[in-house]
Amino acid sequence: MKSQLTLKKAFITLLFVVMGATVFAQGTGKISGTVSDKKTGETLIGVSVKIAGTTKAVGTDVEGRYVIGGLAAGKYTLEVSYISYAKKNITDIEVKDGVATSVNVILEEASATLNQVVITASFKQESVNTLYASQKNSASISDGISADVIRKSPDRNTGEILKRVSGTSVQDNKFIVVRGLSDRYNNAMLNNAPLPSTEADRKTFSFDVIPSAMVDNIVISKTATPDLPGDFAGGAIQVKTKDFPDKRVFELGYGVSYNTISTFNDFYGNSRPVEDYTTFGTAKYELPSSFPSTREKFVNSSPTAQAEFSKRFNNTWGIKNL
Repeated sequence: MKSQLTLKKAFITLLFVVMGATVFAQGTGKISGTVSDKKTGETLIGVSVKIAGTTKAVGTDVEGRYVIGGLAAGKYTLEVSYISYAKKNITDIEVKDGVATSVNVILEEASATLNQVVITASFKQESVNTLYASQKNSASISDGISADVIRKSPDRNTGEILKRVSGTSVQDNKFIVVRGLSDRYNNAMLNNAPLPSTEADRKTFSFDVIPSAMVDNIVISKTATPDLPGDFAGGAIQVKTKDFPDKRVFELGYGVSYNTISTFNDFYGNSRPVEDYTTFGTAKYELPSSFPSTREKFVNSSPTAQAEFSKRFNNTWGIKNL
């Protein structure tokens, strides 16, 4: 009877914990991003960003960033307005519980007329427009890939993402070739900071170390400008990451490989205990108990005694068919 009562208490407690976690998870989604000028590309301060049909509204900070939190899962419309700029509505923004949805907005200057102008764009279109505006305002020839395309692709790291940029090819899923020029003629940057070479014997960067979930957009500049390093002839790969911490990222990967010459084939070698492969070692390699405890005792022994001491070791030097 007591065991049944204890089981009922445990079940009720578990039920309340699950219900509490469900209630807590509701309304934890958020929308974040930046607002910038279409013509200059500079971020705007004090822009009003509001969820249509609600009282939730914020203003952008000194870096042009905004965050609207406490949103339940669903689709929302974002209203962005600023003095002397055309008002913009962004529709079909899907918010999920516990996930930060990034929406970067581009505003255009309003005309001299006094009539109100409202520009409506979808969430996916605005993500692509941000990259296009950046390329249009740039003085160099460039290609790139937006956050929306990255989000829809199955790519796991930046090396796989770069395969989708025109004019580039990727070797070994990590080294990039731009316009036929090998990796040593290219330059890599992360948030405008030059990346060092990941290889000891050549100038290159392994792009497979950057997870795709952390990338906002990638732009490859193919001509030199004053704001870029001057040590590239093929292209300057500029990787821009998402604002952190929008959401926590945890990835676990594994890989399997084989050698066609040795895997599943017979070959010769010396037998080894399983502990050798786990790096924990084994007592098999310890000195025999009858072996001299110090070097002096061994050296001072006669040659015959030294030979006898050596025979007490395990003979694992023979070659066997493994």
